[in-house]
Amino acid sequence: MPLSWSILPASQLCIVSGEGTVTRSDIETYLAGTIGDGTKGFAKLVDITTCTLALDTDDLEMVADRLMRYGMGERPGPVAMVVGSALNLDMAVLLKQRAGDRPFRIFTNIGAARSWLTGYQESYDPAAFATGLSTRVLRTL
Repeated sequence: MPLSWSILPASQLCIVSGEGTVTRSDIETYLAGTIGDGTKGFAKLVDITTCTLALDTDDLEMVADRLMRYGMGERPGPVAMVVGSALNLDMAVLLKQRAGDRPFRIFTNIGAARSWLTGYQESYDPAAFATGLSTRVLRTL
């Protein structure tokens, strides 16, 4: 399977790894899997440093549309995507632009991605979604 994922329930983290060639169908299977697993709201660490995203223009539009629909209902968790090639970087940027208002950052270093997710999760309050308030915990000095 070109995209595989591991779930760390205690950390509310889903670690996604790409191998070989990843297609639109692979991405759609992964998105459906996270919904089925009940992990849509978990943070995602997506490592696509050792794969190639094989998405043409139509595929990009379909995946972008799917990401927008994915963001409806239960709020999806933050995404830290780690890329290893210029092609994957270009595609990740195009997807990020279409992913809606969810927290989504692109990295070239897995350590930086983990750091951002950890920092984000520490100030992330999923319960705030139910109230319509900010999803970030306000810190007072």
